[in-house]
Amino acid sequence: MRPRTLACASDRLTIVWDDGQLSDYYAVWLSDNNTANRDPRNGQRLIDVADLPPELRISDGELIDNVVRLVWVDQTVSEFSLDWLFRHRPEAAGHLTPNILTWGDSDQDILRRYSFEQVETSARVRLEWLERIASTGIAFLSRVPADEFKVLEVAALVGWVRDTNYGRVFNVRAVSDPNNLAYTGLALRLHTDNPYREPVPGLQILHCVVDSREGGTSLFADGFRAADVLKAQDPGAFEVLASTPVRFEFSDANTYLSAERPIIQRSSSSVEAIHYNNRSIAPLQIPAAKIREFYRAYRAFAMILRDRAQILTTSLSAGETVVFNNRRVLHGRTAFPSNQPRLLQGCYLDHDGLLSQIAILQRNALY
Repeated sequence: MRPRTLACASDRLTIVWDDGQLSDYYAVWLSDNNTANRDPRNGQRLIDVADLPPELRISDGELIDNVVRLVWVDQTVSEFSLDWLFRHRPEAAGHLTPNILTWGDSDQDILRRYSFEQVETSARVRLEWLERIASTGIAFLSRVPADEFKVLEVAALVGWVRDTNYGRVFNVRAVSDPNNLAYTGLALRLHTDNPYREPVPGLQILHCVVDSREGGTSLFADGFRAADVLKAQDPGAFEVLASTPVRFEFSDANTYLSAERPIIQRSSSSVEAIHYNNRSIAPLQIPAAKIREFYRAYRAFAMILRDRAQILTTSLSAGETVVFNNRRVLHGRTAFPSNQPRLLQGCYLDHDGLLSQIAILQRNALY
């Protein structure tokens, strides 16, 4: 982007870009981001804000090719590339936030399988696949070798695996003495995983090693879409679930985990996470007068999540893999005979790894 005009005042640099956007870069901001104050090897800042002069004044500035050259009142000089100034313009805050696309049962393209080989070998396809995870909260792979621990190779394409009490890799199969209902053949209602953990894992990967001959169909729902429906149909119920912290717990012979958070977690302007797990929600401890109100809201949300319009169903065959945002996408399954050898291997990741991978691929595509 080229500047239409560039002007310097004593306290700021002002650029009007070709598209009409106006950007003000204040002197204190420019001084704090001066490349002379950063390590040339890693870009980390060498000074603290307390090291900046209390009064900063610009004497002069000019554009030379694609570089803005500033002269300060003490005659020191700073240089900033136009590309850098455009990418870091203050009004672009949050530009790395993915474009959120919500979905329901009619959006069958969500179930599209990407080829594992193409995602592995093509940076373009891999970026498209990762951006799909970031925007829709879910993406699938096909033709992943149906080998145990292959899930870790998929995880390496997405981010960094988080170890938990379930292990670095966990086996979703029916066992004789399960510490979690996931390790049975029972049907599982839609839920998010590990709301009792701090922080809640941002992503989950499930890789089908041995598929089901009968049952075991996977269910997925977009929690953001369901929350939007609740807010439109029953804003009072939405407000209750967004403002009432509830406790989630997990306990076995070796572990006790507990955390408190609302079922619908919101930022100032939007829903940022869903924490919904009927198996691990602890007995509610809120003022008695609010119990009935909470359960009415909780049930209203549960009924929306049972609406077929919210649910996508698919059967994972051996060698197929799904990656989904565990703070947004609810998952479940139909029952399957516990004597079947069905095996899904899974792992958890944090969301920052996904955003890092996307940023690196986007940066490499620009240069």
